[in-house]
Amino acid sequence: MNMSYPVTDSARQNKLLASIPLSHYARMSEHLKAVELVAGEVLFEASEHLDFVYFPTTCTTSLMSHTTDGDSSELAMTGRDGLVGVGLVLGSGSMNHRVVVQCAGQAYRMPADEFQSELLRCRELQQLALCYVQALITQMSQSIVCIGHHTVSERVSFWLLFNQDLVGKDQLKVTHETIANMLGVRRESVTQALGKLQLAGLVASGRGKITIVDRDGLKDGVCECFSLVTQETRRLYARLGTASDLSQDGQGAQDMLLGREFAMLQKYQDAYDFAPVGFVSLDEQGRVVQTNLAGAIMLDIQRSQEQTPEFSDFIASADHASFVAFHQEVLSGKCRRHCELTLLATPHRSAMVIRVDATLNEMGDESRLVMIDVTEEKKLAALALMHERQQQEVLSQQPYMLWFKDQEGRLISSNSTLVDDWSHFTTGAELGNIDLQTLPLPFIGHGYSA
Repeated sequence: MNMSYPVTDSARQNKLLASIPLSHYARMSEHLKAVELVAGEVLFEASEHLDFVYFPTTCTTSLMSHTTDGDSSELAMTGRDGLVGVGLVLGSGSMNHRVVVQCAGQAYRMPADEFQSELLRCRELQQLALCYVQALITQMSQSIVCIGHHTVSERVSFWLLFNQDLVGKDQLKVTHETIANMLGVRRESVTQALGKLQLAGLVASGRGKITIVDRDGLKDGVCECFSLVTQETRRLYARLGTASDLSQDGQGAQDMLLGREFAMLQKYQDAYDFAPVGFVSLDEQGRVVQTNLAGAIMLDIQRSQEQTPEFSDFIASADHASFVAFHQEVLSGKCRRHCELTLLATPHRSAMVIRVDATLNEMGDESRLVMIDVTEEKKLAALALMHERQQQEVLSQQPYMLWFKDQEGRLISSNSTLVDDWSHFTTGAELGNIDLQTLPLPFIGHGYSA
């Protein structure tokens, strides 16, 4: 579901995005969406059409090769140093291999068409992406050597060290089974290798987690493939730094100005996301495509989920027709001021009544809703109405006449006993509708009775 978190400089934890001139990044950030990826999640299948490109920040992914017998082996890893979806860089709309999330974490996703447009508009992005493709080729070619010539212990050490570099953390959330699948070996072999490394005080292996305790010691026992691949990656980083320096020299003043503007926009973005009212955007079909934190809480949804649910799924069936009419009026530009809807109860909250105000976006294809919880307000209104009815009932049952006059002496309200005996009044008296909302309690003390 296209529910984006506010795009902040956390996206620039990815070294490709960090090296793009701010003038380009500010434009690209509008299309970046933070997503949480879980271990084992398949991002792309072989030959599957690429709808998105991913820029990892705190997660890693693996490019996997599979046999017809179901065996698999890892060809290359991607983390915060690169991007997932290199087929788009090379002019292809698909990947030749499956891409699986290796270590859970966050990435920033961009629609494929937007990414390809940016490749044409931003020379730095194009050069950096091609440079990263070259680093991937180095990984893949070296993995062939590693599989045929190095021990499981050496390969496990390589895998742990490289992942640590890609994630930037000493602790990796990964199981022995996952590593075995990546390396194409038996789980028992991985467990034995990790056991030896743990006895040597190099790693600490726990339930679903492996912590690198002694990086230098681990490097002493790793195969030469690690240094070869690392050197190529460092060369990539050097290229990233060079591009960053060039962009600063060529566009320093412009980027400083854009930086201030971008910071100001970020403040507005934060105000949107952490506002105490719910903001929700709906497409023309009435599906939820974006929401802020309060809106997600009110609807009881996860903003990182892929589905685009119908907004009508969250409201009482009795309100469906009025909501559809309201939504169509918004899309037509003839928006009425607001409507009131009842959100269905969820496992995390009771049913609530909301007031919805809406406007049409600039493109005319989305309605933007502001949702305010008026449940308590409706309860108070219902309570006031109940009190009014009770007052009316008490007044109507009084055996004596009761009436109220304004400051000029004109009759403005009375009980039914007085109305039934209207003949007692002079022609100058004016009798209006009973307005008990103006009567303070106790109301008997403020009237004139006959």
